[in-house]
Amino acid sequence: MEQNQLKKPLPYPRLESVPVKAHDLAGLKFVKQHVQTPIVADESIFSMKDALHIIQTQSADLINIKLMKTGGIHEALKICTVAETYGVDCMIGCMLESKISVSAAAHLAAAKNCITMVDLIGPSFYKIESYEGGPLFTGGTIKLGDANGIGISAFPKAHFKKLVVIK
Repeated sequence: MEQNQLKKPLPYPRLESVPVKAHDLAGLKFVKQHVQTPIVADESIFSMKDALHIIQTQSADLINIKLMKTGGIHEALKICTVAETYGVDCMIGCMLESKISVSAAAHLAAAKNCITMVDLIGPSFYKIESYEGGPLFTGGTIKLGDANGIGISAFPKAHFKKLVVIK
């Protein structure tokens, strides 16, 4: 594997995410206790406090971190610290996000050992990529570039010909 390549194998053959409503932590814990399939806390994770509560009550097997839900990298790092302290694996996911936010998530995944799984398919839903640079998403592999920051270099001008600036 190349130095700047992110490919984290799935250590679990199958996962269940969000088998109950977001704030039904008792229901989440009940499901976890009654099935063999690892349960991922997803919709209920917005902050380090949420992750800490779920981990301490053993309501899920893994934590799914989404930067758009945590408000950014700062809170996501706090969640990683809690997960590392308790020895809980995390996955990093995304919503229907562009390459710019998913690039930040890919870099976070590469930096943190507690993030053992990656589900960053958001950019694959767009017909036109609005940004140049950043990681290359190829199949199940994300190759991080050598550029500064998250690697986004420019907005392609061809897609913004009809952009009007209102003063």
